[in-house]
Amino acid sequence: MTRPLYLLVAASLLAPGLTFAASREEQEMQRDIAQLQDQVRMLQSSFDQKMATIQTLVQQALDAASKADTSVSVLSAGVGETLSRELADRLTPVAGLAAKVDNVANDTSVVRNSVADLTAQINKIQQQLTDINNAIKVIQAPPAAPPSAASPIGAAGVPPVSAQVLWANATGDYNGGNLDMALSDFSDFLRFYPNDPNAATAQFYIGQIHYSQHNYDQAVTDFDAVLDRYPADLRVPDAYLMKGKALSSSGHREEARSVFQTLVKKYPTSGQAGDARDQLRALSAKKP
Repeated sequence: MTRPLYLLVAASLLAPGLTFAASREEQEMQRDIAQLQDQVRMLQSSFDQKMATIQTLVQQALDAASKADTSVSVLSAGVGETLSRELADRLTPVAGLAAKVDNVANDTSVVRNSVADLTAQINKIQQQLTDINNAIKVIQAPPAAPPSAASPIGAAGVPPVSAQVLWANATGDYNGGNLDMALSDFSDFLRFYPNDPNAATAQFYIGQIHYSQHNYDQAVTDFDAVLDRYPADLRVPDAYLMKGKALSSSGHREEARSVFQTLVKKYPTSGQAGDARDQLRALSAKKP
């Protein structure tokens, strides 16, 4: 037998054994692969179940958080609305009361100013009535007797005319703007009739004339004469007021302040006291 033929016969004899061995290994390999595939499927199924569980838990947590957030928002809105309503209910009466207090204060201030203006007008009317009454007295008074040779006109201590005539002349010159003549007439009136009911007014008019002439120091002396000689006369509040103005105009601000304060203290409801309060506010507003 030749060599090639030998090899062919040997191969034919060994082929069934090799085929059988290869079949078993393939079966075992396939079984192992099948087992691995089963394990993979089991792991995949377990993983899918766990992932589904986790997703469910996460979704539940998200839903719970969303509900909690909604509840907090609703609660916050409710609390804010309640607080706003309560504050509005509490503050409304307070605001109304404050407005009423402001209105009362404004009304009181208006009434006070109106009373002060009315008092000042009444004082002016009273002075005008006094002047009219004096003029009527002068008209009704009989003419003065002619002076005798023993008592010539203008002699010291002897009145040249009656008090009514002299007063009418003085007030006529004063109202007519003839201040120098009025100053002389009022001075004569005080010299001859120092106890006349119009004496305090005459002294006050003398101070007014000096004040209008910017002779403030002399005006202060004149108004002091009213306060000293006629402390119970109706002209006293006017004298206090004009004395304070004269002192303020001459630069004596602190003395003026003291005079105005005295006027307010002694005659708090008078119209002159209202003017004095205005003067005090003006003094406080001015810088030294």
